[in-house]
Amino acid sequence: MKKIQYILSILFMTAIVASCSQDIDIDSNKGYLSLDINTLTSTHEPAGSRSAVPEGYNPKTLHIEIQDKDGKVVKSTDDFASDEVFQGNILLLAGKYTVVAHSANWDGKASGFDVPYYYGSSTVQVKPKGLVTASLTCTQANVKITVNYDKSISENFNYANTTVSSALVGINSFEFKMGKTTQSGYIPVGDFDVILDLINKKGDKKALTQSFTDVKARDHYILNFKLQETGNLGDGNGPGIKVEVDETTNTYTYTFEVPRKSAITLVTRAANAWSNFAMLNASVTAKTDAFKNTGLTIQWKKSTDSKWSEIENSELTIDGNDNVTTTLKGLSPNTEYEYRLRYVDGDKEVVCDPVTFITEQQVALYNGGFEHWHQSGAPWYPNEAGVKFWDTSNPGSTSIGDSYNVTTKTESPKRSGSYAAKLESTKVVIKFAAASMYTGEFGYVDGTKGAILDWGTPFKNRPTALKGFMQYHPQAVDNVGKSLPAAAPAKGQPDICSIYIALLSDIVVVNNTDVSLLPNLLTDSRVIAYGALPDNQCVATGDSWKEVNIPLVYRDINKKPSYLLVVFSASKYGDYFHGAKGSTLYLDDFELVYGDTPSVK
Repeated sequence: MKKIQYILSILFMTAIVASCSQDIDIDSNKGYLSLDINTLTSTHEPAGSRSAVPEGYNPKTLHIEIQDKDGKVVKSTDDFASDEVFQGNILLLAGKYTVVAHSANWDGKASGFDVPYYYGSSTVQVKPKGLVTASLTCTQANVKITVNYDKSISENFNYANTTVSSALVGINSFEFKMGKTTQSGYIPVGDFDVILDLINKKGDKKALTQSFTDVKARDHYILNFKLQETGNLGDGNGPGIKVEVDETTNTYTYTFEVPRKSAITLVTRAANAWSNFAMLNASVTAKTDAFKNTGLTIQWKKSTDSKWSEIENSELTIDGNDNVTTTLKGLSPNTEYEYRLRYVDGDKEVVCDPVTFITEQQVALYNGGFEHWHQSGAPWYPNEAGVKFWDTSNPGSTSIGDSYNVTTKTESPKRSGSYAAKLESTKVVIKFAAASMYTGEFGYVDGTKGAILDWGTPFKNRPTALKGFMQYHPQAVDNVGKSLPAAAPAKGQPDICSIYIALLSDIVVVNNTDVSLLPNLLTDSRVIAYGALPDNQCVATGDSWKEVNIPLVYRDINKKPSYLLVVFSASKYGDYFHGAKGSTLYLDDFELVYGDTPSVK
């Protein structure tokens, strides 16, 4: 096996090198960062997150980030080798830095052929008027799988196909077809299952399954399949497995001897576990002529229990390829369970090995009652001091004057507790300022043209809805923007508010200085689930609290999010500087709902 290692030699220099000494006069608390990358070949072989393998992906193209002690990226490049700045000396303040290098434009969190992913990091302390060298080695950070078919397989079977399925939710399986697939496959680090499907010269189907656990980065699994002389599949005298391990190269060579005759074999696959339900998936991989689907059931239990519960055959869905699926409801959050496929026909019983899963937590929406507020400088924030979860348009509006906090707490009206949130759009000098509140972080103001925002706060759970209460008092639109969507209310018409929620794979940067750059969450590939209050409900409520219930519609029920986005705005088209001064939105008692039937697009 061939392994590629990238060695980064990093020189942090606080003395001026000769070639620059006559051109630059640096402060005594600054220094230079020099990067030198070499590629070494031996005898063995997150910039924005992108879970799908990008077209034209080249693992040897390295993304480099230089991060300060707070994790802020101070310098970065997506192609180290061709970046003139990074090929030279980079001026930095003295301090602690982390250098991160990985294959560019991808995060390695997907499966595919010929897609190794390399990663490495190193931390150094830059001292004034000193010299420090850091060495950084980028090694393979995913798992390599190679499949070989012996001549005895091709001579006795018309068809052989090996399917590799990761136990990680959201990772696509991939197949090695006999006589066609010659590349090696790669998957993220995690347990995986292998299923070998065979069709012999008579047209009979056979199958072999094997699970692999304790999988680590840089592992290379070589799977060799050959025909066994005797033995029946599933009769206890089944496939022989020989394992050879080369610890110096992290290479595991498995040789499977495939039996010649079939019996009933079952396999249970990784569950798609949410907080209070799980989507179960199993298969019949080989069966006899007398096999009947009606004999199948699924058994499940908490891992700490001894007694199995059973899902009856009538509650299972069995397709034409003998895949068995069902949804198990009524589970407890953050709890380990196990389940298995079972077949019974008279006194004959076949039970496969169980698969464990852990349900997700039900994480509450932080400060959904808007009880906690603090002031930092002029802006008010709906968080406790030191907490970054919610942000508002206040940093932008107060940049003109300290009195222009458009999102604040209020004691009246309130539905419960001490406070509710009050969002009141206004006009700041010559610009319209829509009051908004969102999960994420305000970036910076670009003069009077607008602002840059980071939408999304870290979050890895899967709720099914956003619920809360609102009062809305719109005014007639008196500020008209440019390049407006057709649905925007015209001048003189009542303003409308906006409430929506999204689960994201990555942070969404919003730049409203150019409306052509505004994100469209209805089509954005970073959106895993989305829900919005319809426009016909974003209207005046009078002085009564109106309940809001927004279902999250999932575009992929297998993917887990990395970020949560919740947005409230007193003027929906505020990014276009369009709306009404005085439009006021009150919010209270918002929460995330964790149901057992997610909406799916």
